[in-house]
Amino acid sequence: MGKVFNIGVFGPNKAGKTLLVESMLYKTGMIEKMGGNGSPTTMDFDKEEIERQMGINLSVGYIKKGSDILYILDTPGYMDFIGEQLAGLEGCDIAVLVISAAEGISTGAEKLWELIKEKKKPAIVFINKLDTPLVSFDNLWKEITSVMGKNLLSVTVPVYQDGQMKAVVNILDKKSENDPAFQGYFQQAMDIIAELDDALMERYLEGADIFSEDIDTYIKKGLIEGKLIPVFSGSSASQTGIDEFISFLFKYLPSSTEMPPVKVLQNEQEGMLERKEDGPLAGIVVKTILDPFTGKLSYLRVFSGKLKSNSQFFNITRNTKERLGQIFRVQGKKQEPVSDAAPGEVIAVAKLSSAQAFDSFCEPSSPIKIPVPALPEGAVSYSIKPKVKGTEDKLGNAIGRISEEDPTIRVFRDEETGETIISGMGDLHIDIAVNKFKDKFGVEVEKGIPKIAYKETITTSADAEGKHKKQTGGRGQYGHCFIKVEPLPRGSGFEFVDEIVGGAIPRQFIPSVEKGVREAMKKGVLAHYPVVDIRVRLYDGTYHTVDSSDIAFQLAGILALQKALQQANPVLLEPIVNVEIRIPQEFVGDVIGTINAKRGKVLDMVASGRNHIVKAQVPLAEMANYTNELRSITSGSGTYTMAFSHYEEVPNHIATKIIEERKKEREARQ
Repeated sequence: MGKVFNIGVFGPNKAGKTLLVESMLYKTGMIEKMGGNGSPTTMDFDKEEIERQMGINLSVGYIKKGSDILYILDTPGYMDFIGEQLAGLEGCDIAVLVISAAEGISTGAEKLWELIKEKKKPAIVFINKLDTPLVSFDNLWKEITSVMGKNLLSVTVPVYQDGQMKAVVNILDKKSENDPAFQGYFQQAMDIIAELDDALMERYLEGADIFSEDIDTYIKKGLIEGKLIPVFSGSSASQTGIDEFISFLFKYLPSSTEMPPVKVLQNEQEGMLERKEDGPLAGIVVKTILDPFTGKLSYLRVFSGKLKSNSQFFNITRNTKERLGQIFRVQGKKQEPVSDAAPGEVIAVAKLSSAQAFDSFCEPSSPIKIPVPALPEGAVSYSIKPKVKGTEDKLGNAIGRISEEDPTIRVFRDEETGETIISGMGDLHIDIAVNKFKDKFGVEVEKGIPKIAYKETITTSADAEGKHKKQTGGRGQYGHCFIKVEPLPRGSGFEFVDEIVGGAIPRQFIPSVEKGVREAMKKGVLAHYPVVDIRVRLYDGTYHTVDSSDIAFQLAGILALQKALQQANPVLLEPIVNVEIRIPQEFVGDVIGTINAKRGKVLDMVASGRNHIVKAQVPLAEMANYTNELRSITSGSGTYTMAFSHYEEVPNHIATKIIEERKKEREARQ
């Protein structure tokens, strides 16, 4: 095999990135027929993707040119599927950001650009849909430059005739050198290439024609180091500019083995790993797909060494050995068996027993782990339950497997509310996960608004006595204790202090009192919510040599705490979440208004390109249906993330309503 290249294609929804990949495959003869415009594409082959006509999953394809091969990782556009986007960033060497000329730098495009920068990936930009009427390339260029910086290299520029794009001109071919329409872009390209090397700059300033030199090395080096971002123009629908784009990739793109070393952990020590075919085996699981008929399929990215069919590797993340069967090169859903995979290749393997997305694999004798980023917390949560009774076991099995395919979907049981909660990045993300329960695991579920996990605490200190005395003819029961409760700072949890002296309570019964106190904390005195952030001091008591027992002192502890809580001015606490909202500037006032209306507090507001990021803290109870509310306010351009922060006291008028509703619920169950 010749050189292996590797790109990930990113872009907001409707930017046309999947059609760009489709055009690339068609132009190079890798597929016989173009999909798109309502018909399935090579990369969008999942049932849900076909029905919704949008990308949902990361897909893999490739282009062969002679002995060289270019792997393409196509990612979804919606930020709901950030897990797939992060997987694409982990699996690719170079990120291609597709921007729609009709939309410019949208909120989604800007967010993806920030992810690319955060991951420190070399980047290329493809400005798509330049055949959109009334689009000004000059204005687009200024807008993109304002967000992405001044190190943009205009490789291809559109040629217009009667207001319509007819072709592109390749600046690197010097076709625009003396054309007034392109002189500015040609000069800019000369300047930025000259800046890549001191000696080159010196010759440039002396009047040399640097384009007559071998600039391939400089462009490759500048791309790797992030000193330039090549920009391409075109239309994937009309296939304009596609040939030029492909030619650039095979000529100027650094191969995987030319990329800088990979950061790794080896024997728990940080280090750098050279990307060599003859080096130790190291790679990651990019994605896992679960299919009820064909089983489990895993996409693997090799960084170093060679992965061979019918071999084995060590999953260092799970501390297990995995046996591989046949490995496959994939073109969408089509599979081609291959004997091995070299650095840069992304291949598929069936039926790995333990491997999950973002796991690292290596040789048992050379333990190498590739660090991956922490996945974001879900912004949207719903309660779920089976639609049909008797399918609880099916749901339990599905819950255990759903996160294997999508680690940004979290399903768990809320012990405080007793509900099964599904958490994801947005409503669309959740809807698709719910559909998977039915299509892949055969269980239908109902969604609901989850109950809020309120808690109770106290605001003052109080003393109380707990006495359990019972005589039933034989041996009686006797437990007697005195406690003092005190409030603790928010988030402290619970402290139990033993202050018994002189044997007022025998040592063996003191843990029993604590056990009873902890049991009583499960149901507070206001609305039966768990009690938190209290200190309990056990300072006195009495016992009976015959009738005292473990259970008697447990019951005494329960009675004592219940009395103490009633006297210590109990209050209700509610969860507060950190909310980060990304919106265009014109919607900032409206969004801040919604935060204030939700009893929230704006903590910070920072500009990010054309957008603003509003950081706030809001009660979780106020965030139900905020996805739809934000979409309505911002015409679909706003996004947000949410994560738990802390608990705060509920205002009295709201607490009264919550307590009353809770009381009615308990009465209804009785």
